[in-house]
Amino acid sequence: MIKQMIHRERRSIQFYTLVLFLVLSFVFLVITFFIQTNTEQIRKKVIQLGEESLVEVEKAYVIGGITERVTDVLYISDARELGALAHDAYEKTKLEWIAFSNRKAVYDQIRYINRNGDEIVRVNYSADGASATLTEDLQNKSDRYYFINTMALEKDQVYVSPFDLNVENGQVELPIKPMLRLAVPIFESFERAVGIVVLNYNAKDLLRHMERNATVSLGELFLLNMDGYWLYNSEDSTKEWAFMYEDRLQESFANAYPEEWGIIQTTPNGFLHTKNGVFCFTGINLTADIAPNDDSYSLSCDTGIYYIVTYISPQSEESRVFNDSFPDRAAKVFVEYLSIYFLLSGLAFVLAVLIAVNKAQKKEIKYFSEFDALTGVYNRRSGYAKLNAIKKDSAKKNCRIVICYLDINGLKEVNDQLGHDAGDELIQSVADVIRASIRGNDFLARVGGDEFLLVLDDMDETGAEMVWGRISQKFEQINAEENRVYLISVSHGTAAHVCGTSDSVDHIINQADEKMYMEKRMLKKDLHVIRGNE
Repeated sequence: MIKQMIHRERRSIQFYTLVLFLVLSFVFLVITFFIQTNTEQIRKKVIQLGEESLVEVEKAYVIGGITERVTDVLYISDARELGALAHDAYEKTKLEWIAFSNRKAVYDQIRYINRNGDEIVRVNYSADGASATLTEDLQNKSDRYYFINTMALEKDQVYVSPFDLNVENGQVELPIKPMLRLAVPIFESFERAVGIVVLNYNAKDLLRHMERNATVSLGELFLLNMDGYWLYNSEDSTKEWAFMYEDRLQESFANAYPEEWGIIQTTPNGFLHTKNGVFCFTGINLTADIAPNDDSYSLSCDTGIYYIVTYISPQSEESRVFNDSFPDRAAKVFVEYLSIYFLLSGLAFVLAVLIAVNKAQKKEIKYFSEFDALTGVYNRRSGYAKLNAIKKDSAKKNCRIVICYLDINGLKEVNDQLGHDAGDELIQSVADVIRASIRGNDFLARVGGDEFLLVLDDMDETGAEMVWGRISQKFEQINAEENRVYLISVSHGTAAHVCGTSDSVDHIINQADEKMYMEKRMLKKDLHVIRGNE
């Protein structure tokens, strides 16, 4: 029964399955999209906080490291001034600087250069420890930028050079030595500097710290100078220090990411995502960031601003979190929960079947409450209800109706002698012929086992008799052509109702019924329904 009903309602099931699937999918998509969006917002915040924390930690380390270098050069210069009058001043200076260099292990050179630019004392540091340079190997540095700039300073001013690579005899020293020079002028009186103390800080320890912390970033970690060149690049070390080589001057962060570099230069710190990826950055202004609280010294820097930058490439999953559009996120949700959508389609089908079956059952119940199960015409209750509705409406339209009461002759005889299947066939044949012979605004109702009510709307009795004549001819045609073992014979009686009168439905039906019985009594005299019983 259910299978038959599902088969009959397959179009409805397909429609409901599609509608329910779309509705359930939309609701699920909205819910999961909302969850996904909130999750991604949290993820964005976590990524941003992580990258911001990293650049701030690195900034603090760089500032702390250079501050320590500044205090060291001030200590060295103070010690040199205090020992300047001693008889063996230079010899003591060498010993003190060797001890100091061994202890610190970060200064490639410590030098005292006189006002003429001549190196007077130079202590070099290597893997074997610190040692003083022989007198004959000392050089004149009067043309070097750090000497010229430092000699122009006043007392308690510290010169800090830009980060660059150490150069010997006009060539970059190999292996490369990232170098930061700190210098202080030496005064024996307050009138004129007699020379300078220079610390060549080997910044490898600072860069190694960045290398260790680069693994914390979700992308890459960069240290840039004021011109946008890489001093440190965790992604590709071959791009570092390009400004030291004439043939690599175009190889810079500034050229690789001009739009982002423009923003970084004009913003102290920030977090931005563009088509090129995600960038988190902060600037280091040594003059401002290393200024002492007590004004005991001041810095003179040629460095401009350094920049610490983390970079997440646009191909990474983290970068896509920032760049995903609404359609991208919706597609991602759909793909991620594809199996759920298959389950939703199954659920939609089950619900569609239940809805279709329930609807079919209601239609079936409604059908059998209004129609006769055997013939498909109205049953007694719905026939009377429809007749009353037509009569009520006809009063408004000022029209007329004809009621034709019908009775199948010999139905009991057919049932008794030929069986109820033959009787049912007789009843169905009568109903089929009548339905095929009337108009769309007319109707037929079965009001008893062998009785029917034919209602002809907007017609008089003359017209009704003409209709009945056509119906009777079809009965006779069946009797003549189909050679059934029984004959179709129907008695009828008609009664007309003119709009505006007060006749009840029952009164009109009774009139038609009386006429039908009069015809039936006349037909019975010579009627033999079963062939062979004539």
